[in-house]
Amino acid sequence: MERLTFNTTVSRAGGSGVVAGRQKPARVSEPVAPVASAGGRLKGRIKRARERYDADYLWMLAYTALLFFRPQDQIPPLQVLHLAELTAIAGLAAMAARRLGAGLSVAKVNEDVVGVIALGGVILVTIPFSIWPGGAAHVFSDIYVKIILLFALMVTTLTSPKRIRQLTWLMIIASAYIAGRAVLDYVRGINLVEGDRIRGAVGGMFQNPNDLALNLVTFLAPALFIIIEERRASRRLLAGLCALTMLAAIVCTKSRSGFLGLVAMFAVVGFYTFRKRPGILAAVVFAGVLALPLMPQSFWARMDSITNAEEDPTGSREARLRLLNQGLAAFVDNPLTGLGAGQFQNYNVPGETVEKWRVTHNVWLQVACDLGIFGLLAFGFLVVRSYKACFATLAALRPPRRKRSRANAFRRAASARAPTPPQVSTLTKEDQFTLDLNAKGMLAAMVGWTVCSLFASVAFNWTFYYVFALAVAGREIAMAHRAAAVPEQSSVSVGPLVRAHA
Repeated sequence: MERLTFNTTVSRAGGSGVVAGRQKPARVSEPVAPVASAGGRLKGRIKRARERYDADYLWMLAYTALLFFRPQDQIPPLQVLHLAELTAIAGLAAMAARRLGAGLSVAKVNEDVVGVIALGGVILVTIPFSIWPGGAAHVFSDIYVKIILLFALMVTTLTSPKRIRQLTWLMIIASAYIAGRAVLDYVRGINLVEGDRIRGAVGGMFQNPNDLALNLVTFLAPALFIIIEERRASRRLLAGLCALTMLAAIVCTKSRSGFLGLVAMFAVVGFYTFRKRPGILAAVVFAGVLALPLMPQSFWARMDSITNAEEDPTGSREARLRLLNQGLAAFVDNPLTGLGAGQFQNYNVPGETVEKWRVTHNVWLQVACDLGIFGLLAFGFLVVRSYKACFATLAALRPPRRKRSRANAFRRAASARAPTPPQVSTLTKEDQFTLDLNAKGMLAAMVGWTVCSLFASVAFNWTFYYVFALAVAGREIAMAHRAAAVPEQSSVSVGPLVRAHA
């Protein structure tokens, strides 16, 4: 990890801080965070440097906008321009030029980036053993290589709470746009499947009704935390409009997996809301109960089919069970190498019915039968790391707790005459709030995604990797600043002030 050291003195006298002995960093392009106390009692103030947006970060935002808004689906001539690929290449080139010019490695590499690369390595190694090597190679070159490169780009460029907030807002607004188009199509009675289920108006990971619901449930989570905890009314209003649009679209998909994921995600949001604002939670629950009669009867009829097969006239419930059994059989037959990435759709069992949707409908079974046991372990590692990143951020933002023990009691008694001063965080209150909101939002998003993914084949979709990158970025910032925390005293010497460099 590249580090930046400053020798800064903060004084009580005067109301404004005195910065002394600042050493010009040899290799840096990111701004220096100000030093603030956890309770907002800053004994001196360091003027915040204005953040500069590097080209690689801006290109990453452009790629995300193209990925989620998908203008190429609405304007066919744009498809020949390959705008997404060009922005990705531009972002990677800008990142390499900036970091190599500063004497750094091409990209920031941590355990999470290595894990994503390792899963790609399993895909690559299993290609020769695939039932269709050409198809598996296409999944690697056309899909997963982009995931590896863009994940590394996100982890490298998301170096401040402000950048995390901006990317989160971009995904919320893009999801609301997709949801709004879906609701309009549902009202007009177009773009429907299975009679009355809406699918995404754009292609990619939004086209299938269940995948559309999964994405909306995932990105609805941070929007809900903004509504509940954000202090600025304008942001709460915008998040509220986005959330209502996404909720309406989820109902229009009539996705059973989306409904279950929504309930699980709401449970996480409710847990954290109850701890801080139980009154708001009670009001939301009451409003939800009042809104239940407004749901279309066809929605509840489909939800009943979760436990009652007679309520499912399409037969999709039985088809899913058959596909699950076939996926398990494929994994048992090929436990080490699997069928090849994305090749379950080409796997035909003699004497078995060929289903319309030839997927496993379960992300874990998808990885197992496509990549074998090693791919399953690698993917499980990534999911666990995403959860751990959220919890690690929340832990890093909490004040340190002293362990209660007899030895510690003796130490406290011995040092009673010279008590240890409290720690001063190197993050402003606004930055701490942003990181806390991001950690809780991504945790709720992961819970919703995990439940929905039990009924969807989305291992190689972008949704999970964006949530993962945001969780990891928040953890990296919080942990770096916690390590740089200094004692609060009448004359605090902040030296060194360590900030992780992207």
